[in-house]
Amino acid sequence: MNVKYILNDLFDREILKYSLLPLFISVVFWGVVFYVFSGDIEHLILSYLSHVPFGESIKSLLAKIGTGLVLVVLYYEAVIVSISLISSFFVDKVVLRINEKYYNLPTKEVPLIDGIVVSLKGVFYFLLVLIFTFYFFFIPVVNLFYQAFLFAISSKKPLIFDTVSHFCDYKKFEKKHNLPLWVIVYLTSFVYFIPIVSLFGYTLQLIVVSHYSLKKCKEGEK
Repeated sequence: MNVKYILNDLFDREILKYSLLPLFISVVFWGVVFYVFSGDIEHLILSYLSHVPFGESIKSLLAKIGTGLVLVVLYYEAVIVSISLISSFFVDKVVLRINEKYYNLPTKEVPLIDGIVVSLKGVFYFLLVLIFTFYFFFIPVVNLFYQAFLFAISSKKPLIFDTVSHFCDYKKFEKKHNLPLWVIVYLTSFVYFIPIVSLFGYTLQLIVVSHYSLKKCKEGEK
């Protein structure tokens, strides 16, 4: 995988345009939600902790550090996860641009609703795992690997669908390349911890996975 190509794509005018729009929408939308409903969200968190093991200990910890930090983390998580969903409306432009520049594979039409459904499933899996493994947020160092895992859960299937569906059978492709795709998505998820660069994390993941997937499709692996 050529790093030069990836950096070139990241600053490609067309790709950049379709990357900034989902980011802007996600930041503004969740900004409004957390500003208006911050009290309700805080109450929901404390109520949830009252019904889970070790919840009282975590509530005591939050009393010391403040729930504001938790709200900031949840806001960031919501922004990152929803970018993949919003990108469903624009992501084909990015992938097709990469294909046009390097691979010239024949394309097929893919219904927009299919991409939205896959992205919604990613969000659902993210929330499901988050609800039952919330504790890892409070373990230093471990919480970084945990958040990267959450990001990978939410974005892996949407990334595979978005990069493959126009060229190959994405379900067969995912089954055949599941392990390397997991490694790629998980490792690139750590970019979300890098200031400023994190804002383009999903685009970077999309570019990296696109090059991997389109190369495999180019080699004739359908």
